[in-house]
Amino acid sequence: SFYGPPTDVKVKKSTLVDDDSGERRRMLQLTFSNLSQSTNAEIPRNAVVVATIPKGTENAVMIVASSNSSRWRKGGGESRAMEIVDSFRAVPAPKSNMKLRVKDRTNGASIDF
Repeated sequence: SFYGPPTDVKVKKSTLVDDDSGERRRMLQLTFSNLSQSTNAEIPRNAVVVATIPKGTENAVMIVASSNSSRWRKGGGESRAMEIVDSFRAVPAPKSNMKLRVKDRTNGASIDF
């Protein structure tokens, strides 16, 4: 298992991708290292991050696919990660006419504004 923040983070490539529906996505290809808890060694990894902002929202949605560097190069990790991120789409949920019921979370305390 791994612990601690990633180290040695490098952005190898950053591109803006347009798909058939006109949605724009930012794709980042990264390398970084994670510290192994059992051996206390740094394990090199590769990753692809894709971020988009769905139409009608102001929130970014991201997906991350990664593997260790040897699997990335020799074990098909890169091609599998690209398949995953290429299939990623983020669309807003449909509008609903349901009413939101306010839940009392004050435990009876009075709140003055």
